[in-house]
Amino acid sequence: MTVEQRTSPGGRLLALVGAAAPASRSRTAAEVICAEAARSGLEPQLWDLAEDPLPLLDTSQGGSAAHGAGALRDRVAEADALVLVTPCYHGSYSGVLKNCLDHLRVDDLRGKPVGIVAVGASLTAVQACDHLRAVARTLGCVTAPTQTVFVHSGPGGQGAALSQGQEDGAQSRIRRMVGELQVLSEATLALRQAAGAGPLATAGAGT
Repeated sequence: MTVEQRTSPGGRLLALVGAAAPASRSRTAAEVICAEAARSGLEPQLWDLAEDPLPLLDTSQGGSAAHGAGALRDRVAEADALVLVTPCYHGSYSGVLKNCLDHLRVDDLRGKPVGIVAVGASLTAVQACDHLRAVARTLGCVTAPTQTVFVHSGPGGQGAALSQGQEDGAQSRIRRMVGELQVLSEATLALRQAAGAGPLATAGAGT
């Protein structure tokens, strides 16, 4: 189920969770981000791709429109800023999140401020942030300078909670990132309005 928190008439921040399983550590990290966004006066919204999944993108001539993709595109287009939250799978971001980005259109993303957050067993999860930053740049997004890695310790399933120490340690970076997204949202408003007014190619179209 998609979760919305409407707390402010101000800017909207949409957190996209790219874990493959529900009740994930990535979901926990996204909830921390949404709470900080609400404290900062933003209207946070959360879309968990494990709970609202998208089918594999099909761009063939006979490919049918993906169920749920239109609603997600609308949510992304309406957001003033995005935060991409991914687990680190095999040294990079998740295929679930990549498929989601493939479903989105360039004109919904051009000039959009984006924050990047990874969750992993060690700080090497920063590789997922680096890879996502390159993808966001290709899509015309404006990434926040501050990125965050949530590190979980010890054994446990995908749904195991983040340690309190790690959550507290990441909080200051989350606060800084949210502040940067607020500033970038105001600074890029004209660019995003121009992107919405012009015909731009769609991501993945004809490929």
